[in-house]
Amino acid sequence: MSAKPVIKTDGLSKQYRLGLTLKPVDAVTDLNLEVNEGEIFAFIGLNGAGKTTTIKLLLDHARPTKGKAFLFGFDATDPHARERIGYLPDLPHFYQFLTANELLDYSGKLFCLSKTKLAKRSGELLETVGLGDRGNERLRGFSRGMLQRLGFAQALINHPDLVILDEPLGGLDPIGRVELMNLITDLKSKNTTVFFSSHILEDAQKVADRIGIIHKGHLLACGKKSELLQTKAGWEAEIAINEFDLSGLCKKNNWQYQTNEECYTVTISDDEDVQKLYKLASEKKINIISLHHRQLNLEEAFLKELDRWKA
Repeated sequence: MSAKPVIKTDGLSKQYRLGLTLKPVDAVTDLNLEVNEGEIFAFIGLNGAGKTTTIKLLLDHARPTKGKAFLFGFDATDPHARERIGYLPDLPHFYQFLTANELLDYSGKLFCLSKTKLAKRSGELLETVGLGDRGNERLRGFSRGMLQRLGFAQALINHPDLVILDEPLGGLDPIGRVELMNLITDLKSKNTTVFFSSHILEDAQKVADRIGIIHKGHLLACGKKSELLQTKAGWEAEIAINEFDLSGLCKKNNWQYQTNEECYTVTISDDEDVQKLYKLASEKKINIISLHHRQLNLEEAFLKELDRWKA
């Protein structure tokens, strides 16, 4: 018998009424989604796509207009559904008069952790997120990136089986981004399920097992990363540099190209362009070093799904 999904939504929808006219706005529409145990699931979309609204519905911070959400098989409105969850909101706000240790102590007591376990767990987590020497400092002196790290620590205080992260890498410097992405990957090694939203596609491509693309409340695509990126995005040719200036030909044929001291890397779209390139190579004595299909990256796959939706 297959295990139940950790997250499941069935026709989940949320409509708000805004302004003086109470005009209805659909934030999430008929969302059918499953997230499996032990996977990293990236929920990607533009700002305002419905990512945060979906998370609020999962956590019972907002009630759906219609449809259902389930966590560990429980209805999302059931308190038992949230006992095994860690959550980091977008732009977390904490009491500025607390120290980092006091915040983690407060968070741990919400899960009825003992004082002894809390002290040990807090120290471990502060070390893990790079704040090991800042535990007794007031949060009013923390930068946004430090607060984001601390928020990540409080989301893990209860050893959760599911971690929900809303834009978890915002406000971090490059080193911080790498460190927290490594932490997300490490959670998977412990069979912890991670659901994170992001509009930074590079993050999702690096760490996610499966990806859902949401736009204007609609789930446009969902699947394994390899499935979303398997489509070919044209051809890529490496061409040796010689006395002939290839840049003019590339501009004339609308081919994208990059160059270094050894070769041009030319991106061409279809088989017709390949034939044209080979003909030019023969005429101009151009040495083609290699020619291969280029895979879509996540940004290109995302834009392709948006174009398909608009059509």
